[in-house]
Amino acid sequence: MTSARAVSGGSSVGSASQFPYMVSVQGPVVMCQGALVDLKHVVTTATCVNNLPPSDVNVRVGSTKYYEGGLSEAVTVITVHPAFDKSTYDNNIAVLTLAGSLPAGTSIKPIPLAESDPPVGSPGVVTSFGATNAQNDLPDFLQQATLTTFSATQCQNSKGGRVTSRMMCAGDPTGAKDTCPADQGAPLAHQGRLVGIYSWGASCGLATPNTSSPVFNRISTLTTWINTVMSKG
Repeated sequence: MTSARAVSGGSSVGSASQFPYMVSVQGPVVMCQGALVDLKHVVTTATCVNNLPPSDVNVRVGSTKYYEGGLSEAVTVITVHPAFDKSTYDNNIAVLTLAGSLPAGTSIKPIPLAESDPPVGSPGVVTSFGATNAQNDLPDFLQQATLTTFSATQCQNSKGGRVTSRMMCAGDPTGAKDTCPADQGAPLAHQGRLVGIYSWGASCGLATPNTSSPVFNRISTLTTWINTVMSKG
């Protein structure tokens, strides 16, 4: 997640304790991001895991590298939102239930779900192990970038009316910071709470409001469903 100018849009994260909720979602045919929302559940996008058997997916937590360090845990249940629409990306959300409960610590800690949206123009930090440019070059370390939340009108106008009430936009007004396609599922945090999960529209360096700037799942509208899934085990 960065601009089209290599990693100048974002910066490397030095310690897993900075973003202890960060998750790499991995498997034979998938490499996405996610957020640890309790010690046994991860939130990611439906497009990351839809139609995959749980045995094909595992997560890595507590590391600034997606391929080593921290803990790797198997997934036993994949719950995709029942109203997920793969043509519009509405309700593009899924909950992964892990095989075991993770040990809490400085580098492994869930992030609370936002129950309301951040004010328009607020900064949010997005983190990802995904590509750093349009050529899909993967970084060695977790990347972070601060994006600004756009108004619903800005978001809707830039997307030609494709934004539903369960989506929100965030980016950098200068276009210097952005997400890329491989950042699917990247968490957006504001004041210590999960406010968004990157869903669609990455432009790899054109994050100002435009037809390609990133769109996130609006977590405040999905909190009830996520909590219901987690309460089942």
